[in-house]
Amino acid sequence: MKLFNFKPKRTISGRLMTRVLIVSAFIFTLTFAFFLHMSAKKMREEAVHRAHSELSNTIHQIDAVLRSVEVAVENTAWIVPHRLASPEYLYDVTRRLLQNNDFICGCAVAFEPNYFPTQGHYFSPYSYRGEDGEIHSMQLGTDSYDYHHMDWYQIPKLLDKPYWSEPYYDDGGGEQMMSTYSVPLYDAEGRFYAIITADLSLEWLTELVGNIKAFDRAYNLMVSRNASYIVHPDRDLILNETIFSSTYGDEDESLAKLQDDIVNGRAGEVLRTREDGKFFVFYSPVETTQWTVAIMCPLGELYLEAKTLRDMLIVLGVFALLLMVILNHNGIRKVVAPVEKFAHVAKEIANGDFNATLPEIRSNDELKHLHDSFEYLQHSLVRYIDELQVTTANKERIESELRIAHGIQMGMIPKIFPPFPERDDLALFAKLVPAKEVGGDLYDFFIEDEKLYFIIGDVSGKGVPASLVMAVTCRLFRSVASHFSKPEDIISSLNDSLADGNDSNMFCTAFLGILDLRTGQLQYCNAGHNAPLTIDAQGHVALVDVVPNLPLGLFEGFPYEGQQTMLDKGTMLYMFTDGVSEAENPDKELFGDDRLTQLLQECATLEPHALVEETFAQVKRHANGAEQSDDITVMCLKHC
Repeated sequence: MKLFNFKPKRTISGRLMTRVLIVSAFIFTLTFAFFLHMSAKKMREEAVHRAHSELSNTIHQIDAVLRSVEVAVENTAWIVPHRLASPEYLYDVTRRLLQNNDFICGCAVAFEPNYFPTQGHYFSPYSYRGEDGEIHSMQLGTDSYDYHHMDWYQIPKLLDKPYWSEPYYDDGGGEQMMSTYSVPLYDAEGRFYAIITADLSLEWLTELVGNIKAFDRAYNLMVSRNASYIVHPDRDLILNETIFSSTYGDEDESLAKLQDDIVNGRAGEVLRTREDGKFFVFYSPVETTQWTVAIMCPLGELYLEAKTLRDMLIVLGVFALLLMVILNHNGIRKVVAPVEKFAHVAKEIANGDFNATLPEIRSNDELKHLHDSFEYLQHSLVRYIDELQVTTANKERIESELRIAHGIQMGMIPKIFPPFPERDDLALFAKLVPAKEVGGDLYDFFIEDEKLYFIIGDVSGKGVPASLVMAVTCRLFRSVASHFSKPEDIISSLNDSLADGNDSNMFCTAFLGILDLRTGQLQYCNAGHNAPLTIDAQGHVALVDVVPNLPLGLFEGFPYEGQQTMLDKGTMLYMFTDGVSEAENPDKELFGDDRLTQLLQECATLEPHALVEETFAQVKRHANGAEQSDDITVMCLKHC
């Protein structure tokens, strides 16, 4: 007698078990393969996103430091031309820049040979931060150190624009790696006469880049725009090797793409095959200097979770198949049912239903592990979607607040024209178009005692900080102007108010005038603003003679000088901000003062409203679709 006689192909249970086994094996195989494929794809996408997010955060921090140095130097550069009469005062200028900017370790104003005959062939006031933290000053140029031939002096002079030097090691000085930001200076006739510099220590870059922790076994590096290593785990390579020299003879196509992207300042990722294995290289440039930060991640690290999940699912599959063979028909059906449900849930997740209900598993076996894996996947995807929704909501909130701020700002300037319809002795029109939601241009006017008080201005910078200074300036003008009879007194009061507590070194150029509507006498004071133009009844266009003075907000107590002239009947006074003359087309060609003068000559017969609108139309036509880079404001008045 046989106690056990199993013939799977001849019995119903055998055929059922065979069919269930085949179908279940197919479902398990298909589900696991699809799930593994999707998991690997998601993990790679998440790794790329995580790596570039870490790079972006680090680059934003680097850019913030570099841009703070640029802003500080460029704001200080405004002061130099007004201190040329007292060369020794320039030492205070360099010291003040270091006192207000902890990142800067040195500052110099280097002049052309014999620029100051009394100072000799070399004159370069230089201040630096010593090891004791104190600021010291010295004369930089000597016969043994002719700075006129240094890169930081020659390159910005030849390029005619600010320049960040290649990183270098300061031997015999700071004994540290640093880079120098140089800005060329020009006199009123456009002649080059000096370079103002700021030295930035780069030792903090090693810690900042090294702290990128996108992956456990990855390492980080940074190269300059000439591909020299700035940050590398092997410190012997820093400033001694380039990414080209260290990979000489490597014919991998990914290396060519990597090198081309680094030289041209592009972000991306490539898969590199080296002797020590395969690496994913994630890289992104620093916008300010075109230095590149990179993360080198072993390929195995990228797919570590996917491999673990794959091994776990293989084990679960083997156990499930064994259970199907030895269990009876009911047992097989009970085992197969949850798996079929898991397959259905996997499809729902793949179709976007991340909250699909998982089958309830009470047993603590492989199916429970499978349930937990699916649950982990669901929670990860839901968390990712929630974070994405929060990010989108925050972006929409910020955009909404900026739109509200735009409305508030536009409400602070006169916008109803003609503003004085009952008067026949004055025609006036003004228009302001900010480059962003909020900007720093301003204009305002009012009539009191038959005198027209008016102002046009341009705050340094753009965006929210400039809009705040603009709002303060407008309100101060309204509250101060009627208490003084001379424009220079009004300007002085505005300057003292803005300079008080101005830690950000922001400033505002302005042109302020008082027009006596009975006599046509125009009193005015210019604070570093573009000179207005006049258009007489015969169509002749001329610049108004202005004393430049300093912009508002730089120094309290500055003695502003006022002027006056006659504005004959039929003559228009045309005022504008540099957003008009510096408007660029896609070829970076400026609108320019000559084109503006020609426009005014051709449209001399137009009234202020039509002339202003034609100006904006011509600027828009010149831009030819190029993004507006600065606020544009025009105000035109006519004494009738």
